[in-house]
Amino acid sequence: MITSWWSEETDYITVFGVNHIIYLVIVIAALFALLLNRNRVKANPNKIGNVILIVLIIQQILLYSWYLIETGFNLSESLPLHICRISTLLGMYFLLTKNKKALEIMFYFGLYAYGSFLYPQRIYPVYHVIGISFVVNHAVTILLPFYAYIAYNWRPRFSGVIRSYFIFLLYFVGVYFLNPVIDGNYFYLKYRPFFKEWPEEVYIAGVLVVTFVGFCLAFSLVRAIPKSKKESVKK
Repeated sequence: MITSWWSEETDYITVFGVNHIIYLVIVIAALFALLLNRNRVKANPNKIGNVILIVLIIQQILLYSWYLIETGFNLSESLPLHICRISTLLGMYFLLTKNKKALEIMFYFGLYAYGSFLYPQRIYPVYHVIGISFVVNHAVTILLPFYAYIAYNWRPRFSGVIRSYFIFLLYFVGVYFLNPVIDGNYFYLKYRPFFKEWPEEVYIAGVLVVTFVGFCLAFSLVRAIPKSKKESVKK
């Protein structure tokens, strides 16, 4: 077993192994910390948002420096085309601009981050440089909508479901045709996490249906949460 903190050859974690449990604990602890400090978040939304942005910038530098140094920036894995990486970039854009449309897309795309935590695939251990990048990336992706709700009374709109799904379709078609060209695994289409034995066309249809249903369910659940008294984000 290879256990280097840097090497590309380091073994991936196992589902519900020690490293997986640590990742789950980190995210749950961060969520509780955010909720327990919600009054501080409301009082200092921009300051806390700037801290989150700085953390994400460091994470991005760490991630792509590793790909450049360790893999020579192998296009099959190094491009910012995994859906959670796109979510991170959208989150950074929101923190810079407070653009609600970007946050909505990030929220819906970020639903896949929950799946990555619950059933991690090809993920490095918590002590690995990319393991650290993974937990920061996905934790912020999951928690940023909570932050936006607390700080700015943000909640998604149904128009955001349609917009996000349309953009998801464009993304999916793009990585579907790009993956064979660069031997990529974006959206985990090469190494499927589930239903590996299904015919490709059935699997793709299932992904598209489940994604739309998931977006709608997430919208319904979040809209059931009452608004706070905090002034909402300006358009």
